[in-house]
Amino acid sequence: MVLMKQRNYILRLIFVLIGTCVYSQTITLNACHPLIENQDYVFIQKTVDNTGRNTFETTPVDEDSPCGGIGNCEFQIAWNESGTRWEIYADDGNGTFANTYVLYYNTEPSLPNPPSLSLGNWTEETSVTQSLCGAIISLTGDVQDTTLGVRNLLMENQISIYPNPSNTIITIGNFEKWQIQEIDFFDISGRLVMKHMELKSQIDVSKLSKGVYFIKLTTNDQIFLKKLVVQ
Repeated sequence: MVLMKQRNYILRLIFVLIGTCVYSQTITLNACHPLIENQDYVFIQKTVDNTGRNTFETTPVDEDSPCGGIGNCEFQIAWNESGTRWEIYADDGNGTFANTYVLYYNTEPSLPNPPSLSLGNWTEETSVTQSLCGAIISLTGDVQDTTLGVRNLLMENQISIYPNPSNTIITIGNFEKWQIQEIDFFDISGRLVMKHMELKSQIDVSKLSKGVYFIKLTTNDQIFLKKLVVQ
């Protein structure tokens, strides 16, 4: 059962990374009736952030979704890297998410999708809501019930990429130890941009455009996901 869950989790991560169109990832939220409408809000996966986590957003975002006590019902679910937590927040009404109001947060570092109601605690941000919201009623869809894979897929101390940033040759540390069998490069949108066919520790990245990339390193029984900045 554990091996099956690990396999399913790895498959989900791969699907996200390669930007598959097999299905559209969605999350449905029902919560905080005193401040927003008593209805289900559907979030669609929009982007991948620098940590490899997905950002979900209600649509359309057009500055014209009036509702309840907060005035505008346009929401995002995203990982706050500086605060090390997942957040569910509302736009301030300008349709840009430049200024937001956090309704709930969860400190479980699940990846690539946010936690379900059974993983960690979705806590009301009472400094914003004034304790009017209460607990989330339902949060379903492409959410995660386990942090399984965070340690396995992001083992920062076990394998390294250097120099980082780089625009020439990078080296994969502990390459021989982990017996890496496949090396794939994805851009920030999850599109496969380069597959390194020669299994060696040094890779030329000079042909990649400037930006942030994710390197997926596959071994016999694990996947490592590393971030690379190309200057």
